[in-house]
Amino acid sequence: MKIELAGWSSEGLRCPDVEIELMTGDRIAPVSLIQMPNGTGKTTTLTMIRAAMNGEAQGWTPGRIKSLRRPGESHSEGKFILNLRVDDQPLTFELALNFDVGKAEYRTTSVGSGGISSGWEPPPEVKRFLDPRFVQLFVFDGEFADKLLDSNESEASKAIDALFQLYLLQDIQRIAENAWKTATKNKTAKAEKGLSQRRKKVDTLKNRVAQVTEARDKAIAELDVLQPEIDGLEQRISERIGTDESLREELGEKKQYEINARNQVESSALEVMSRIRQPHLLHEAFARSLSELKLQLDRLRLPASTSSQFFSELLEEEECICGRPLDSHSREVIGKRRELYLAEDTSGILNALKQDIDVQVRQDGNETAADLTQKLEQLEQAVSASKLAETAVRVLEQELIDKGDDELRGWTEERDLKTKRKEVLENLLRDIDRPASSSDDEKTCCLASLRKLLKESEKDLAEITGTLELRAKTDVLLAIADLALKKAQANLRVAIADECNQRLEKVLARDPIRIEKIDRSLKLRNQEGSSVGQTLSVGYTFLTTLLSRGQHQFPLIVDSPANPLSMEVRREIAKLIPSLCKQFVAFTISSERAGFTDVIHTSSENKTKFLTLFRRTAGTETLVQSLPASGVTKTPNAVLVEGKAYFDRFDLDEAEG
Repeated sequence: MKIELAGWSSEGLRCPDVEIELMTGDRIAPVSLIQMPNGTGKTTTLTMIRAAMNGEAQGWTPGRIKSLRRPGESHSEGKFILNLRVDDQPLTFELALNFDVGKAEYRTTSVGSGGISSGWEPPPEVKRFLDPRFVQLFVFDGEFADKLLDSNESEASKAIDALFQLYLLQDIQRIAENAWKTATKNKTAKAEKGLSQRRKKVDTLKNRVAQVTEARDKAIAELDVLQPEIDGLEQRISERIGTDESLREELGEKKQYEINARNQVESSALEVMSRIRQPHLLHEAFARSLSELKLQLDRLRLPASTSSQFFSELLEEEECICGRPLDSHSREVIGKRRELYLAEDTSGILNALKQDIDVQVRQDGNETAADLTQKLEQLEQAVSASKLAETAVRVLEQELIDKGDDELRGWTEERDLKTKRKEVLENLLRDIDRPASSSDDEKTCCLASLRKLLKESEKDLAEITGTLELRAKTDVLLAIADLALKKAQANLRVAIADECNQRLEKVLARDPIRIEKIDRSLKLRNQEGSSVGQTLSVGYTFLTTLLSRGQHQFPLIVDSPANPLSMEVRREIAKLIPSLCKQFVAFTISSERAGFTDVIHTSSENKTKFLTLFRRTAGTETLVQSLPASGVTKTPNAVLVEGKAYFDRFDLDEAEG
């Protein structure tokens, strides 16, 4: 599918009343540059383009709608019309804003729908590409570029999901869940109160799982930022202490001692936990009791060689094992007495239990509770040694602080705060990721327990509503969709990171920035942050790489495409964009022309459409008097000029208008 932006018109809004046409003859220009001084309404125009395209204005508050009215005016309505071409067929969205009541209304015109229809109603085959999650990829601004590199955000992963429409897999999961919920909702139970309680419990557990999952993601993201910051502060502190000759050697020794002590604590703790998990090593009474249990089972000849399954199968035969024909009375007696024998699964459990007792208790017979006590003492000694080592290092730091090193004091205080925060987050993650416990309830943070409780609650609800089979099928579908989503995300992130790095080698040749990996956000290699220009360059490279991968074509609409970029990077970006993007629309200011305008014009084979738009005010009256003879459109509050010559010489001070 090919989606192109053909133009738009606005009336009564904060942006000027004007009609923008991006077509030249019957073709849409591959590059369109719209020069608008600051204060001309670029932000409002982008907002309206995005809203007309994805239908989001239906959810706007009255306050937000009223804020789009031009300041100082009292007219009742504003209008924005967006013209698209979808596979060369027109698709138009008309967005009317009623400022008096704060209401937004849409009208849609498309060839397939037979004309004008009320509401935001794109054709079904187009609608999935105009999802708000997808539209933000090609209506691009600097704020979105920042979020791509922000570890607290997840815009990079969302962008990949949106372009390849992986969110459809999540939609499948949601539809399946809703279908099951609808099926259970329409069922009745003997106890309506019990049914309502079960539904409420399922909903509560689902919300809790979502909350804990979100908390886990945020904790992981924050830890990814905290650890490098703590390491950096530790490095500064060590370097500062190392400048004191008398302390340098002593610090190195104590640091190594501290590391060794921490390692010993971890080793001792693992040994203690491995013994605590084996009850026969906790106390001799456990070992004796387990041995006695096996002895009694052997004495009773359990499990018996004959199981209840044997008699169940016998009931299906015509004759008894002795050769006597089985009549109804015999079958009834056998059916009752088979319950006196063990089932096969129970026999298997007993055999496994006896074998484990025999192997484990015999193998570990030389270990006693005294061994556990010794291990606990070793752990206690290791913890004490670790604390002493940590204290020794802190004493050295304090010695310099006491000498008046305020900068060192600030570093140590900041490190200690971040370390405490790190411990809190690590404890939270341990609680979230630990195995399920039978004592956990709905308020627990343990995801394994919550998911187990949710599964049990859903099964309970399914049983009472008679939808157990549907629940099982739903679970299979959910598992398949989840596995497909995770595999697709992992493979695509690696492939896209590799492609981006190949292009970054050209775009930032003098400033080698590379993407280490794509997780929730873009992780830069060996770099904690980036400049505004670097961020925008990485953002352009990432998005153009995404948009060029699929079989579909979309426009890339950008505000201030080159403002924060250096001349060299401007040229490289200008060369790159036309080769990766079939339609590029940019809102620029005069200071962005250098190093960008001529290069992108050449790269687009001189097919760039140049438009200059400014407000009609007292300060721009001299510009109105010196307009070119052709290519000029005037409205009551704006002037639009088409042509490269005027575009290049236009140099209105951005403080005007």
